[in-house]
Amino acid sequence: MMSSNLGEIVFISLWIVKLVHCDSCFEVATVIQRDKYMEHQVFRKFRSPSLYMCASECLMSSACVSFGFDKKRRTCLLNDKDSANGNVVDRTGYLFSDILHWPGPLSGPCSVVSCPASSRCQVDRLGRATCVPEFRGCGQPPEVTDASKTYEGHYQGGVTTYTCRQDFTACHDKVTSICQSSGQWENLMTGLCSQNVWHNPALDVKYALPCGPSREFRATLIGTPNQATRWNIWLWKDDNVLALLEFRILFGESRNETVLNSLLNGLWGEHITADGHLPMTVGHETEIQITLHSGIYRLEIDGMSVYNLTERLTGGEPVSVSVEGGVALRLMEIQLN
Repeated sequence: MMSSNLGEIVFISLWIVKLVHCDSCFEVATVIQRDKYMEHQVFRKFRSPSLYMCASECLMSSACVSFGFDKKRRTCLLNDKDSANGNVVDRTGYLFSDILHWPGPLSGPCSVVSCPASSRCQVDRLGRATCVPEFRGCGQPPEVTDASKTYEGHYQGGVTTYTCRQDFTACHDKVTSICQSSGQWENLMTGLCSQNVWHNPALDVKYALPCGPSREFRATLIGTPNQATRWNIWLWKDDNVLALLEFRILFGESRNETVLNSLLNGLWGEHITADGHLPMTVGHETEIQITLHSGIYRLEIDGMSVYNLTERLTGGEPVSVSVEGGVALRLMEIQLN
């Protein structure tokens, strides 16, 4: 079956031949920008055999005010902004032009047809021009809290990829949204990004675990004990303390030791004193790692394994973490497994 725009192709071919044989002709080189591309404004993307056909399609569109052409892939990109209002950037292998510089007759029979704003002109195989509905894209993709986005345009099938900003982590595997034929962007799950790194975190503040309660995570805390006393790390679930890690430095008769305990339904359990010397001194920065995996809390201090504590509340999922006592924290990071 013949293409519906055969008449248009024949007309354009004849028109180009005419340009070649004239003395004061339209010069393409004066209206295109080489190795240039307009970001984010593509509302229609399709294969095109030539730059001229791409320009013709833009002329026939009521929404198109500029266009790009990928020379290698022979792909036409119609934009809904011109160079005065859009962001034109360097991109090797692309051509860019505002459509106002192109002569109307290049659109063939459509040059004498005026279509409404919501439509574009189309030429059938008999060379007749008619107005048909035009998909004008999904508009700019929605913003996501604490994330940046990358996308080519808002044409049907266009993909926007979201990247959580520094010190935040993605809570879901799906971090993309696709422009649908309905003109809407595909919905993303709420709470895509959650903070997982805190610099100089305050004491006696409950910091929520990123992405909600978790049974698989690793918390890293870097700080400097600043008093000959003790400091604590609390892992909370509501009013329960699923794990308390207490570092006693030059404290009482026992001097240096690590004590672990839990507070469930208002009752403290039997405390556990970890064997061995506490590898921690006042005035020296230390790194604490607490890992929860398969119901076991694993404690490491400066890379040395100190103790493994079996959870006392089966299936308990910590919701938040807090620190108190004689320590100056520089960093806290929580990574989900």
